Amino acid sequence: MPVTWSDYSLQQLREHVSHTFRAGGGSRPDVLLIEIEGEYAVLKDQAGADRLFALLVGPVLIWRECKALDRLQALSCIPTLLAKPSSRSFLMSYHPSEQVTRLNTISPDWPEFFDRLSKAVNEVHLAGIAHNDLRNPTNTLVTHYGEPIMVDLVAAFCRGRRWNLPNQWIFRKFCQVDLSAITKLKAQLAPELIDEDDVVAEQIAGSFGMAVRGLGQWVRKLSRKFFTD
Repeated sequence: MPVTWSDYSLQQLREHVSHTFRAGGGSRPDVLLIEIEGEYAVLKDQAGADRLFALLVGPVLIWRECKALDRLQALSCIPTLLAKPSSRSFLMSYHPSEQVTRLNTISPDWPEFFDRLSKAVNEVHLAGIAHNDLRNPTNTLVTHYGEPIMVDLVAAFCRGRRWNLPNQWIFRKFCQVDLSAITKLKAQLAPELIDEDDVVAEQIAGSFGMAVRGLGQWVRKLSRKFFTD
């Protein structure tokens, strides 16, 4: 019988860690591979961050990410939400893969991969979610079949109702930022694939937008300073 992941407590899941993808600390959560009865899942636990950050900010980040994962359950390019053992942790499906900029055993056909990635990002947008952190290449994975997997949706932005015009405008901007992340990856991995239809971040934001982006980065640094050791 398949493992019923929701039957396990957080403590029980941690007793079955087979690999640490990332050890927590500061504002970073633990990201752990769990193996039970030959089946695998990935545990993300904000309790691994510094205590004050985990206590005050951790539950909010977990809520945001689970909300996005729940909305994208039908998409193969996004991990499936399996369980939420605590307010600061959740469990998602595991996909054997490598980070797109740190490939060791996987050699994608880049034209095919970027075509798949573009389609996957569009599917996410059609489902009403902008990932909003794809410019960080560690959030795009490649499976052994050359398929893209997008992870770490903690910064995801959900599209609101049609009458909410400010939300609609922001959502469209964040979708464009996701598309600019594809251009950024192409520039690093297969620059010959860039064409006039590719989106560039500076064209989206303009000088004001880039200033806001800088402000956002400053706020994140400030939160880490006050809420982490």
